[in-house]
Amino acid sequence: MIIKIGDIITDERGRTGTISQIGIGTTKSDPAGELGLKAKEYDTDLNYSGSVVFGDNWCYFYQIRLVNKTEVKHDLTDWIGF
Repeated sequence: MIIKIGDIITDERGRTGTISQIGIGTTKSDPAGELGLKAKEYDTDLNYSGSVVFGDNWCYFYQIRLVNKTEVKHDLTDWIGF
C-alpha cells in the first residue's frame, strides 16, 4: 500500500493522526530512518525499514495498521529469500 504525506493512519496501538513525515532507513544503525532519506510517499510492499511521524506520534512502517481506513497487510518474511 502506498502511504503519502497527508494520509491519516492508525498504528498497532490505536493512535491515529495525519502523516507529516516519512523517513526511510539507509543503514542498520538507523532503523527508523531519522538520518536517512525523507520521502513524500512510500510503498509499504517494499519492506524497507523506516518510520512515519503522525500527529504527536511516530511508528515504524510495519506498525501501521490502517491508511485512510484501509487495512494494511505486512509480510515481514518477504526479505528471507534475498
